[in-house]
Amino acid sequence: MADPIAGLPYWEVRFDQDGRLLDDDGLVARLPASGVRELFVFSHGWNNSETGARSLYAYTFDELAHQIDRFAPAWRGRVGAVGVLWPSLLFPEDAPDTPSTPSTPAELATALAPAFAAPQQAQLAELTALLEAEPQDPEQLTHFHRLVGGLVTSPALAAEDKGQEAVLTKPTGEVFGALAGLASEQGDAQDFPNPFKVLWHGAREALRTASYYEMKNRAGVIGRDGLGPLLGRVAGNGLRVHLIGHSFGARLVSYALPGLPDGIGSPVASLLLVQGAFSHFGFADPLPTDSGRHGFLAPFFDRVAGPLQSTFSLNDRAVGWWYPAASMLSNEDDQAASDLTYRWGGLGHDGFQQDGAERFDLKSAGDPYPLLAGHFYRLCGDQVISKDQSPFSGAHSDIRHPEVVWAALAGATTGVQLAA
Repeated sequence: MADPIAGLPYWEVRFDQDGRLLDDDGLVARLPASGVRELFVFSHGWNNSETGARSLYAYTFDELAHQIDRFAPAWRGRVGAVGVLWPSLLFPEDAPDTPSTPSTPAELATALAPAFAAPQQAQLAELTALLEAEPQDPEQLTHFHRLVGGLVTSPALAAEDKGQEAVLTKPTGEVFGALAGLASEQGDAQDFPNPFKVLWHGAREALRTASYYEMKNRAGVIGRDGLGPLLGRVAGNGLRVHLIGHSFGARLVSYALPGLPDGIGSPVASLLLVQGAFSHFGFADPLPTDSGRHGFLAPFFDRVAGPLQSTFSLNDRAVGWWYPAASMLSNEDDQAASDLTYRWGGLGHDGFQQDGAERFDLKSAGDPYPLLAGHFYRLCGDQVISKDQSPFSGAHSDIRHPEVVWAALAGATTGVQLAA
């Protein structure tokens, strides 16, 4: 068991890329005797190190402890915290508050390799060598494209989340040319008189897109096959679980819902998705773009006993601009750009997209939300989640705010008598 955070019992649980539990930090054995009845479980999203994840958890749970003292003192001694550790990755220049200069191929290899198994690490070495050399040979560009596809080994699970798949399946020249243009619009590219220079720039963006597509897919697998079964093992004795996820971690905690074992009764009492980097139709029934189908997660929303909340911000460039733009390769030429953006949009851009989802601005700590169990809420963070931290992601990771933590506590305490 890890050291407590601000007096809260704290465990770290670690999964491999296939959702296998590597270490539960004593959670299953020690939780029953700990006195914890309200368990907050937080999953990081894109991340290059466990140190970064722990820093996020330390801030969040420290702030949570202070807010419990102020607004829910009867819960002191009843609350515990879990930090989920899983093999995700982040392009170096996409990290918050880092120089926007593109990383060298060697730096990319160093940053990406730890998130992949040995076969994919070998592919990464070849990919980065090709990026270094930039051979003026169309066959080498095609070979690079095939290697990029080999990095994606986790299934997408949901049709509404397959947008970036076209980056792997469309013709090489079409994909690399389109991605080079998108990157130029973001300020990542210079004018390249050499057409091969343009295509290799697009090839680099294809590596970025495919690696994040793998992380999104992987998050779903870990949630379904790892976190869900683990929550089933600790369920019972009145335990209530409050799920929080950021970015791809929002997908991970959401996919824990279908991963819960049948017949146990779900322990999940609330759900907060912070700048979620997956489809805003995940819980929709029916899909606004296809009335004959529903989002993959729609049949499982009732495994959350309380409210389901998602933050969004127009300042989140990663979810609001890049992924819908990259996903447009999947579509027919006669579809309008606005239609394509909506079809492939993410939670972090506009929140849950379905009938009945109510909108609020993120509120200051202590300012009550009129939340109801079983309802969906879109929490606008334009005034809070606002710091432009990188040219690629914008404010995607600007989430260390009391307002975000308060949304989690407000959801957790919905319908609960808190008198001491």
